[in-house]
Amino acid sequence: MKKILTLAVVLFAAFTAANAQSTSAASQTVTLTLQNAINISVSSATGTSFLFNDVSEYQNGLTNSNASTFQVKSNRPWAVTVKAAAATFTGPAAPATQMPSSVLGVRLNGGSSFNSLSTTAASLTSGSRGSSSFSVDYNANPGFSYDAGTYTLSVVYTATQQ
Repeated sequence: MKKILTLAVVLFAAFTAANAQSTSAASQTVTLTLQNAINISVSSATGTSFLFNDVSEYQNGLTNSNASTFQVKSNRPWAVTVKAAAATFTGPAAPATQMPSSVLGVRLNGGSSFNSLSTTAASLTSGSRGSSSFSVDYNANPGFSYDAGTYTLSVVYTATQQ
């Protein structure tokens, strides 16, 4: 009886193995919904301070080359503009003369001329999709019209997808 039972189990296993499927597949659809994305960040800012302590510096101004480096990441072509956050620098209290933002100029690193800042955005650079970096130079030329003290101005860089 034991032999018959063993033989039946072996035959059943052999029959099942002969008729079993050797592969199986299933498919599934995956959807990616991509939105427009852009980011601008400062990756280095080593030249954002100026020290005027000599008459020739007041007369000729000072330039900080490669003052700041920015990185733009975008999944579309982009353009960057630059402007002053305010019409004048924040500085010593009255009766000190207010220093206009136009005292500070900006250009792409190594460019031929500086654009004086104002509260109106000016085109600076552009690029294609992906990750890109660019650097800027600053030129400050206050002349002799302002009292001694510390003056500050926020400079706004805006990246926009095209």
